[in-house]
Order: sequence, then structure tokens, then C-alpha cells
Amino acid sequence: MQSNKLSQLRAQAEKRLTHVTEKVWAPRPSEELLHELHVHEIELQMQSETLRQAQVDLEASYDRYVNLYDFAPVGYLTLTSEDLISEVNLTGAALLGVKRKELLFHRFAHFVAEDYNDSWYLFLGNFLQSDKRQSCELVLKHINGQRFHAHLDCLRIKADNGGYSMRIAFTDISERKQAEEALRIAAIAFESLEGIIVTDANGVIKRVNNAFTRITGYSAEEAMEQTPALLSSGRHDRDFFQDMWKTLNKQKYWQGEIWNKHKNGKIAADWLTITAVTAPDGNITHYVGTFSDITSNPEASAEIHRLAYYDLLTQLPNRSMLLDRLRQALAASSRSKHYGALLFLDLDNFKNFNDTRGHHVGDLLLVEIAHRLNANVREDDTVARLGGDEFVVILGNLSDNIQEAAIQADLIGEKIRDAVAMSYVVQGLEFWITASIGVRLECH
Repeated sequence: MQSNKLSQLRAQAEKRLTHVTEKVWAPRPSEELLHELHVHEIELQMQSETLRQAQVDLEASYDRYVNLYDFAPVGYLTLTSEDLISEVNLTGAALLGVKRKELLFHRFAHFVAEDYNDSWYLFLGNFLQSDKRQSCELVLKHINGQRFHAHLDCLRIKADNGGYSMRIAFTDISERKQAEEALRIAAIAFESLEGIIVTDANGVIKRVNNAFTRITGYSAEEAMEQTPALLSSGRHDRDFFQDMWKTLNKQKYWQGEIWNKHKNGKIAADWLTITAVTAPDGNITHYVGTFSDITSNPEASAEIHRLAYYDLLTQLPNRSMLLDRLRQALAASSRSKHYGALLFLDLDNFKNFNDTRGHHVGDLLLVEIAHRLNANVREDDTVARLGGDEFVVILGNLSDNIQEAAIQADLIGEKIRDAVAMSYVVQGLEFWITASIGVRLECH
């Protein structure tokens, strides 16, 4: 093969020389030696060019290797049999937080966390006795003292001096370790004493825990691919669930009392919390519901009743309690044949006040207004807060004469308006605010 290459090289040289000599001089028998010298000169030039190109290719290949080695997403180390670092790439140096030249001939064990030193030396001793590739996990130390979990892939190679060295590829697996820990914690939490339901975005049950089965009587197999309607007791109307979903879609969270029907037919009060799980793009992927039976807990039942029927800020009845009181007032009016009235109160420019003075001051003002409303109605009347700056007053047992009832309602409304318009002192500052009141007379 080598002789063929030389033959081809000489043929090329002869051709090139012929091309040159045709233009410069015609060969003569006496000049054969000179011709031979020219041929060799051209051969040498061609060989030199080939070697130069090979050198360029070799250097380019070496540069590619160095780049791949230094900038790989994995740290690479070579250790001597004495545990000294003899080679390291830039990624490995960055993971340890030390310049590469300062790492050379330093003991690798100095970068192993103290509580993992014994594990490292035990692994090292066993590894050097084997020819097989092995791996381990350690906690390493950055130069700034920060610890990180690392996975090491190790290979023993024979050194030129007859000894052995170790090639190590290592990566930071701290995020994976944290994820594994989070999964373990989630698994423990999932098996809590509270029942847990996980549904997809369409409300189809995908997982339940053992407490769910203990509380409801339904096994995981019976609940899978069902919806929470499996537990429907029939005690909640459409408005209840519409309000629940409205809150969930807006706040991604809902909690309250709900009546569920168990597999054995028992209807029990449960305290339910639903949390929406969202993807990074904000779309809901799952719902997680946790619940516990509170039927036999009077303190919890009382607290749930308060949360369900009273406004948390003002402690006035909320919309749910208002509707209940309104039904009672209409029934009483029908029995007594007396009129009743609804007063709708809206604070003037409260949004602007809230924005300029701050929501905390606005909340304190709402609490004071609630006190004034209660102080200026009769004992049997109901003052409720619908939300924001909207209040409703139910006036019952007015006159059985429509004109007189209208006058009574108007007088109470003016009394409330005057009370609201009086000055307020909140956090040492004096404020004024007025209210608009609408009146609706309820006929028997």
C-alpha cells in the first residue's frame, strides 16, 4: 500500500514537472540528473503540504476534543492511586468552585463532606481492588462551604508507571434528591388521617388515599374514574356548587362544610378544602380535595357555621345567612299580614377611599359602619354584608298599612344614613363618608 502511494506521488510529480518544463526548457540527455532532482524537490513539497494539512486537521481535532472535554455538562476528574487530582475539566472545577490549576495535586477527599468521608474511603478501597466500572453517591463541598449531592461514575485504568489511576465523571444531583424527598413527604402526607381525593381538570377521580376509604366506605377501585358526585347527598342546590366553582376558578381555593353520602347510606357533615393545581402556564391540571368528618364535633360544627354564614371582617351575616333570614321574614310577613322592607346600602366613593387610604384603613371603616348599622335598627331586624361596600338591612313586622309601612322604612333609612354620615376616627385620622340607600317594600 505504501509503495502504491509513492508511485502515485511520483507520477503526480512527473506530471507537474512536465507541465513546468514544457514552458521553461526542453529536456536533454545531459540534464537527466537535474530532472531527477526536480522530481524529488516536487515530491518533497507535496509531502510537506500533506503533512502540514494533516497537522492542521490534527490540531482542529484536538481543539474539538478539548472543547468537548472542558465544556461538557459533566465534571471529569483523574485521580492518582493516592487520591490526588491529576486532571480536571472546567466543568469539574466549576462544580467544586476552584480554579483548575489550583485543583491539581490536591486530595479529592478534601471536597467530600465530613460525614461522607468514611463512605468515600470504603468505596475507594473496594474500587481499587476491582477492574469493573463502579458508581456511588456522595455529598461534596463547594469551596464556599455549600454542600451538594453528586453521582460519581468511576473507571480504573492502568498508569504508565505500573500503578493505577481513576477516571471519574460526576454530576450534581441535588435537584433530583430534593424531588425524591418531596415525593417521600408527599407520600406520607397523602396517607394522613384526612380523606384525600385527586381529580383531573375535568373532575374525574384519579387517586384517593386510605382515609378516603375509611371515611366513605368506597374502595379506591370503586372511586377511580368516577366524579365526586359519587358522594352527593342531595342536600346542596345548584347555587351552592356554582358558588364553589366560581370561587375555585377565581381564587384556586375553596373550603367549607359539605354534606356527603357514604357508601352505607349515612349522610355526614364534612369539612372540605379544595385546591386547584396549576401548570407553569397557569392552566389547571388537577384538583386536590381534603376532607374530614365533623358530624360529631360540636366545636368544629360551630366554627364551620360561623365561617359559612357570617362575614369574616364585620361578623355580620353574609349572603347565605341573608337568604335564610329573608325566607324567614317572608314567611313571618305572610302569617302576620304585616309588611316588611329591604334596604340596600352602598357607600359613596368607597373604592376611591380604599385606594387612596389603603385597604387596611378601609377594612377598619367597614367594621365601624357595621357597628353603626346594628345600633340603628331594631333588635329583630337583620343587617348583612353582601361583600365590598354593599350592605342589606331586612326590616320585618312593619305596619299592615302600605303607606305607614313605607314611612316607617323611610324613617329607619334616614336614621341609618345620618349615622353613617357622622365622622369617623381611624388610626388617629378623621374621615367622612356617605351612603346611598334604596328601599324595597315587601308585600304580604
